[in-house]
Amino acid sequence: MAKGRCLCGAIEFEVELIPEMTFNCHCSRCRRSHGAAFATQVFAKGDTFKFIKGEDKISEFKERPGVRAFCSECGSRLMNYLPRKSRYLSIALACLDGEVDAKPVSNVYVGSKASWFTPSEDIPSFDELPKGMHD
Repeated sequence: MAKGRCLCGAIEFEVELIPEMTFNCHCSRCRRSHGAAFATQVFAKGDTFKFIKGEDKISEFKERPGVRAFCSECGSRLMNYLPRKSRYLSIALACLDGEVDAKPVSNVYVGSKASWFTPSEDIPSFDELPKGMHD
């Protein structure tokens, strides 16, 4: 189980990751919400997610079809999910504690990447999210 937290420590959680499903998302929504050229996300087993503390500090930005969750105290972006978290849950890799055995395997949504950034050519790039990564 991996453990993670927000910047201020008000929220702590644990979850089982799916390390082979780690990607750099270059979509405009991830770029804007993270304030960066891309967001590195790792898929997780939603039914293993558990708050250690701070569940009441989670704020949600609902967009179709899912939710972006962040800390209401410090604003840290933590995860994305569909209403049924057991089906789709991605965790912001940067909010996980300690050494994490997960490395990006692809760049996704490069069709809408920032014009001023060139993704690494060390891993494959896809214009969108490949089929099977979110079902």
